[in-house]
Amino acid sequence: MYKNTFKYLFILLSFLSILEAKPILVTYDTTDIENFEIQYFIDKSSALSFDDIQKEEFQVITNTNSFFGNVGTVWYKLGLKNQTVLDRQLFLHNDYAYFSKEIIIYFYKNNNYIDQTKYSISQTHESNKLIGSTLLYPFLLKAKSVGTIYIKNTPMISPLFNLKIYDERHSLLSLTNKTFLSNSIIFILLTLALYNIMLFLFNKRKEFIYYALYLINASVGFVYFYGSLYNNLYIYGEITYWFNLSAILVSFFLALFIRTTFQTKELHKKIDKLLLSLIYLTLINLLIALFYDLKFAMKMLHFTFTYSFLIMIYFAYYLLKSQHYLAKIFITAYTIYILGMSITLLSMSNLIALNFFTFHASGIGIVIEALLFSYLIYYHIHRLEQEIRTQKELIITKNKKAQLGDMISAITHQWKQPLARIASITTLMQFKITKNKIITTEEIEQKLDLVNSNVSFLNETIDDFKDFFQPNATPREEDITKIIQKSITISMDDTLHKEIIIKTDICIENKILTYKNELIHILLNIIQNAKEALINNSVNIPMIKIMGYTKDTKVYIDIIDNAGGIKKENLPLIFNENYTTKEVKNGNGLGLYLTKVILEEHLKSSIEAIPIKNGTMFRIIL
Repeated sequence: MYKNTFKYLFILLSFLSILEAKPILVTYDTTDIENFEIQYFIDKSSALSFDDIQKEEFQVITNTNSFFGNVGTVWYKLGLKNQTVLDRQLFLHNDYAYFSKEIIIYFYKNNNYIDQTKYSISQTHESNKLIGSTLLYPFLLKAKSVGTIYIKNTPMISPLFNLKIYDERHSLLSLTNKTFLSNSIIFILLTLALYNIMLFLFNKRKEFIYYALYLINASVGFVYFYGSLYNNLYIYGEITYWFNLSAILVSFFLALFIRTTFQTKELHKKIDKLLLSLIYLTLINLLIALFYDLKFAMKMLHFTFTYSFLIMIYFAYYLLKSQHYLAKIFITAYTIYILGMSITLLSMSNLIALNFFTFHASGIGIVIEALLFSYLIYYHIHRLEQEIRTQKELIITKNKKAQLGDMISAITHQWKQPLARIASITTLMQFKITKNKIITTEEIEQKLDLVNSNVSFLNETIDDFKDFFQPNATPREEDITKIIQKSITISMDDTLHKEIIIKTDICIENKILTYKNELIHILLNIIQNAKEALINNSVNIPMIKIMGYTKDTKVYIDIIDNAGGIKKENLPLIFNENYTTKEVKNGNGLGLYLTKVILEEHLKSSIEAIPIKNGTMFRIIL
């Protein structure tokens, strides 16, 4: 029973499909006809003549449509009927004519052959007669007459067509307004590409240039796909077919972008190998297109896109599983891209309706993806910068703690003499009391004054050291001379022990806005490096000279040693992270690196190392 039902249904549908389309009625009010039925016949052999075609049975289809795959030559048939007593000058448009290789139009009126016009799309503009990207065929339909238009369409790749009929005024309006959305999509993509190029020029991060190339490649593809190549650039001929190379390169630039942004080479070897295989596959396809056959390479795209899609699905699964902070942004962006691309491909394959929205769905999808991916890059860089800042702060704190031993030694040295004096005074007083010696009021006051003086000195010493591990929240007006003297005081104990002479020549009258503790930290690093170089090189008269002066509204601090100087090949590298000229046990390459980081990023200042006779000068410019 069910078999018979399906059988009759199939026969009915087949019968309905070969019914002739209703003729297009032209009335006095007719200005534009954008939705109507036509008939079509597929000549898979592409060998039938016009006389042969008239004997074939045509099927009904809408005026905007597409066919799946390489179907050969497609014939269309339009019936028209002028119901008025006036001759009507009309214009047949095919907005997707540029997807064809050749189009021939035959015009019959009252069953009499009137005209034949040939459009060779792959030839120069003069030969193909296109208006921009639109095939425009003018025809005259006499009063109370009927006409039939046959269209022979030889597609380049996809047999798309979008047939419409206008009067003269609406024909001109259609040609004027048709490219607004298409050009807007291309403009947005190119603007985002330029933005990413500018970001690359500023910070040299490869993900910006790879994504810019991805967007430029997409723009080139849409320039061809939307006909802007013809409408705006006036480029025609077979050369335009090579713009399809952009479709081959989509996966190539996307894979490069993902590898760089997500650092798959370091973090996930398996995904990185899959992305590399996709890159090599697209390069092979590109070579096939360039040196063998472009059409064959375009057929290979189905496999490339499928392989790329599977890799992206696996990558998205990995991001979700690892709870990557970019997972949601990436998956949302790529899903929208795939959704838009799928809608356009399905409409071009005649699986869903081909209309203005479905035709532009891929472009709209990639614009949204581009905006989301641009935010993804921004957010990723922001997170990386936060991590770098945190790491630098930890290193700086660690470096400060490493100086704790020197500071304790300095405090001990500073306290020895005052404590000894206080102990001496109290011992003497206790001795006199024990021996019942007379102690005058004047003597008591004198000894108490000495004790108070030494206690005040101890308090001042504590004040000098206590804030060193508490970075200033805001910059303050500071006396640079006092900062330099305090740095020397902190390092004095070790300096005296090693018999190193420190000389100063400071002429800075004005206070400057700076972070005191950070600047002390910097000076201690440089003084410590100078001391170690003097000791290691066994200099006879080890000396450090600190000069401070003002020049052109800037403050200069020069720290000079006579330790023999830094080797020429080492000089450009001394401020690099983890670079050290010391033995491994004595250095980790962080001192001068941190000095440069604090000066440039926190104090907005600079430092340079200048070789001089028998030594090195470190110049700080505040």
